[in-house]
Amino acid sequence: MSSVNNVVLSVKNVSKAFKEIKAVDDLSFDVHAGEIFGFLGPNGAGKSTTIRLMLGLIRPDAGDVEIFDKAVTQHRNGSLHGVGALIEDAAFYKNISARKNLEILARLAGGSGRRIDEVLDIVDLLPRAESKVKTYSHGMKQRLGIAQALLHEPKLLILDEPTTGLDPHGMKEVRELIVQLAEEGITIFLSSHLLNEVEQTCTAMAILNKGRLVTTGNVKKLLADTEIFQTEIKARPVEKARVVLEHLDSVSQLTVEEDVIKIAVAAVNLSKVTKALVESGIEVDSVVPRTSLEDYFLSLTGDQDS
Repeated sequence: MSSVNNVVLSVKNVSKAFKEIKAVDDLSFDVHAGEIFGFLGPNGAGKSTTIRLMLGLIRPDAGDVEIFDKAVTQHRNGSLHGVGALIEDAAFYKNISARKNLEILARLAGGSGRRIDEVLDIVDLLPRAESKVKTYSHGMKQRLGIAQALLHEPKLLILDEPTTGLDPHGMKEVRELIVQLAEEGITIFLSSHLLNEVEQTCTAMAILNKGRLVTTGNVKKLLADTEIFQTEIKARPVEKARVVLEHLDSVSQLTVEEDVIKIAVAAVNLSKVTKALVESGIEVDSVVPRTSLEDYFLSLTGDQDS
């Protein structure tokens, strides 16, 4: 770990092509100790390729990745000591227990498995440790995958789309677990195509599109700076609320669907919108920003093909 700037993961001018397709194009960003770092982009943006480059599963055409100040291409084992990873869906032997699965995986990695009970407890699966994995829900399997990644006490945990395929309850469980792990001192790198997930969980983020970096920085600051915030408002009476909102200069793209009013508004003006409704005697039940990743790309780049 760098003693100067506390960088635990540094991607430096990395490029990777597969025949004519450039999956990653001169990509650079840093992840600092203690961050929950969101790596955000639409499907096909190059996120999974970047993660495979980080873990030394494939080699870059140019540039390199440094983890704990060691280049992955030159010091793969040394750089990855202290790294845990869950890449896409966790895969386990379905007809044996969670505990047996972790015992096998620990042995394959050259470990003793002494932390199996501890990591199962961390992910709230200890009561089901003896159950066969085929009886687990998808969310439980994802949590078991995170338990596997925690077996060797990583300082950096890399998670590739850990909530894919989960229902809202499962997504919430995984998000809460990620925050808990960060509070315990683990730096988290979280790849996702869901802006809402990153907004709720991460402290910093990088956005990737077509293999190139769009932006990076503090999550709250980046989202506050965008001029496109698709927002849903539930207020009564709806028609009166619509009229009030139509007369606000800060509001655009207003539509009404049943009892929900949808508007585009800059984040800095959300409180003014709410205040205007309340001062007009309107009951405001909810104001929910729904900025989509596509809208955010447009607000940054104006690229209609994003």
